[in-house]
Amino acid sequence: MRFSLLDVQKHVQRRGDELRVSLHFLKPGELRKEIERLIAYHESLLGQPKRNFAYDEARTYVADYRMGKCLIDTLSAWYSWRSPVWSEEIERLGNTRLAEYGIASPVQLRLALYDFVNERYAGFLGGQRRGEALQAFAQNYGLAVAELEYLLGMDSEDEALLVRESEAPPDAKAVAALYNQWAFEAALFNASEVRLAIDCQAFLEQQKAGSNGEAAVAGLGAVIKRLCYLARKIGVYYDLAYEGVGLDGMPTVLHLTLYGPQEMTGAAQQYGLRLARLCRLLLGYGVRGEAGGKRQEGNRVRPSFGTAAILRAEATVHFLQRAYHFVMDAELLQLLPAQEQVEKGTAPVVSKVNTVSVFDSSIEQSFAEAFASLARSQAAEGWQLEREPEPLLLTLKDGVTQSIFIPDFALTRDTHRIYMEILGFWTPSYRERKIQKLQQLKGRKDILLAIPVEARNDFAVLADVFPIAYYEGPLSASEMLRVLRTHVDDFAERVKSIDVERVRKEVLREGFIAERVCYGLLHCYRRSELAIAVEQVVGNGRNDASSENVENMVQFTPGVGLYLATWMEHLHFSFVELLVERVQKGESLSLPACLDELRTGWPELSGCEDATLETLIGLWPEIQVKRASIFEAALELIGDGQAETVEVIEEGSKVSAKKALRERKPAYTKKRPAQEQESPVQQDLWA
Repeated sequence: MRFSLLDVQKHVQRRGDELRVSLHFLKPGELRKEIERLIAYHESLLGQPKRNFAYDEARTYVADYRMGKCLIDTLSAWYSWRSPVWSEEIERLGNTRLAEYGIASPVQLRLALYDFVNERYAGFLGGQRRGEALQAFAQNYGLAVAELEYLLGMDSEDEALLVRESEAPPDAKAVAALYNQWAFEAALFNASEVRLAIDCQAFLEQQKAGSNGEAAVAGLGAVIKRLCYLARKIGVYYDLAYEGVGLDGMPTVLHLTLYGPQEMTGAAQQYGLRLARLCRLLLGYGVRGEAGGKRQEGNRVRPSFGTAAILRAEATVHFLQRAYHFVMDAELLQLLPAQEQVEKGTAPVVSKVNTVSVFDSSIEQSFAEAFASLARSQAAEGWQLEREPEPLLLTLKDGVTQSIFIPDFALTRDTHRIYMEILGFWTPSYRERKIQKLQQLKGRKDILLAIPVEARNDFAVLADVFPIAYYEGPLSASEMLRVLRTHVDDFAERVKSIDVERVRKEVLREGFIAERVCYGLLHCYRRSELAIAVEQVVGNGRNDASSENVENMVQFTPGVGLYLATWMEHLHFSFVELLVERVQKGESLSLPACLDELRTGWPELSGCEDATLETLIGLWPEIQVKRASIFEAALELIGDGQAETVEVIEEGSKVSAKKALRERKPAYTKKRPAQEQESPVQQDLWA
């Protein structure tokens, strides 16, 4: 049970117009005997009900009333109150009657008493007859009156038993360290801002000193990215800025601002826990004997900056309707629990704070999921969505502290990289900071914004600066692609980059190229683009029917792909003849079986989807697809004006063909490279 900032001993000073607050933290050895007495008092009452615990007496062990209350609350990390177990208490009393009546909890026992009073006393029991009624009721269940009264209130707070959560009692040092941590975090619960200034060079030197000769040392960029990831995962809103640039192009001082609940949402407790947890990760909480505060979390570096790299650490704390300046110096951080205390088990195991999603909001998460769905269905137009892209250092101006912009997403395609930011409401100060930072990016062509419709007026100043996608409810991934399509219009350049001769040679060599492969060959991302791009291959007079090189004629059909006219003609008649032979044998023409025949007989079609093959079959007038249901489909052969229909529809039916249309197949030989021209040619197996 954590305590409030109002419970912590504190000292307030005024310096000019600024109010400063300093909290009382326990130094090594301070109040050791008093804490040991409190621990002994808890140990003496283990297994006893809470009504026997005298809080006023326990507080007298510490001279200061507030400090006593806070230390008792701190001990709740090791000691807790638990209600007695019904089955264990019944077994201890040796009672079997209650189980026979189906009573297995204090609640059911109270309901039975309620029914008893309604039946015997018409729903009202006066005080003078209470003992008589309880005696009669207890006898029914084989209980004494005292046992009955205990069982009736066994689940009350006063009957809860004191238990120790750890194997051994804590020592005074661990209790004092945890008190310091909770006092420190009580201030952060009520903070509107936590500001850290990190010496980048000192941090990198600490990284090298703590690498123990390892070749790979995490640079500042990796740590900044990891910091942003932790802030998003834990659910804390932040801002980054830098000051000065060294000879190596890196910032000299990094300014990190973490925004508290008063600044963002006003919900102090839950958000304050997340803010305190992130500060614990960043500051290391006085990890002794660790040069750079470098600790491993899996294979990733946790950005614990360590006290030596922190130039300043301060916060703006609010209580009693006033704002106070709170300084977090190195001496304070050394009084907080060290990491080795947790590893050795001398610090309590405190339940972790529930973290939110990696995403700042459900809007970002739903957008990422919708975009991933489009990408899986090849409908993302070639764009790849990246979470947590690299930070953008804004342009330095005369040594003034500049900001670092952390976009929500990055969208990448070919040489294009677009940074995407999703804006929301939050507080007015949040909107002002966001607008100010985005205005510093004015002139960049790689920024894309998403703004809710209801916030259009709030961000109106950005309307003419960046391309914007307005959304209502969930952010549509399709709408974002539409805005990208308008903003990044490079189709003309992509068409010019098509190697027409290489594509034609590919078609001549293979005979057929599926449409999904054509997108990559022709640098297209949408079907409308593909329809224009294929004109470069099949147009320009190359496919004139009067041309002598008719066998090299390249054609394109939407939904199918690029192919040689002779290849298509050969496939057409070979497949029709195959179906006729199957009809004559009385075999089924079910659609799945026929599609398998296409993939087996023509290897170039083996990778095609069913939809592509159905589109291909639909080009031939002799064949129709008929569906008896959504689960049953079959092919039907249709003759010309001089031929009769071949009736073979349903799978499993055996109907003889009356008359089939047979025509001579055109000769077709697949083009081969020059070095293979003289080698024997395998005849088509279906001929």
